[in-house]
Amino acid sequence: MICVRILRQQRCILWAVAGRRGFGTVLEWAHLFSGNAAMPPECQLFGTLGCHLCEVAEAELMPFVEHGLLVELMDIAEDESWFEKYSLRIPVLRRVDTGAELDWPFSGDEIVAFLR
Repeated sequence: MICVRILRQQRCILWAVAGRRGFGTVLEWAHLFSGNAAMPPECQLFGTLGCHLCEVAEAELMPFVEHGLLVELMDIAEDESWFEKYSLRIPVLRRVDTGAELDWPFSGDEIVAFLR
């Protein structure tokens, strides 16, 4: 069973409970964080409503979310500094722990490398 919840409010959390569905690179990534020793990093996805590429990026991230990645959806329209920094770059995936950013376009393999 896969439980997915996407909230689009001021600050959103995109999360899911892992199910039986899996993908090669995602499963390799999930293996890195299996057990209690390591937790996957928390990330933020900067975008805005009505952004087609942001929706594509969300779909690219969904298999990772289904395996435990926590992604907070950040709407750049809500903060002037976000808008100035990201308006020409969205979608942008940002690690909360390191501040590292991955600009679109990104593939599953690039996400795996970014999360290591």
